[in-house]
Amino acid sequence: MPRVLVIDDDASLRYTLEAVLSDAGLLVETAETGAKALAAFEARGADVVLTDLAMPEMDGMQVLERLR
Repeated sequence: MPRVLVIDDDASLRYTLEAVLSDAGLLVETAETGAKALAAFEARGADVVLTDLAMPEMDGMQVLERLR
């Protein structure tokens, strides 16, 4: 089953994406910061990463650069 990592500092959006993607049969992990997302990816990996671009401390592009 594909694993999706959702990264967003907005809790309601994270929850909504998690619910929709889980209902579609995907394994979903969420993170509210770039640092937590990097740790989750390092620990469990992901087939798809959905990230907010505008986040405090580390924006979505910085997260994606580090994941590459």
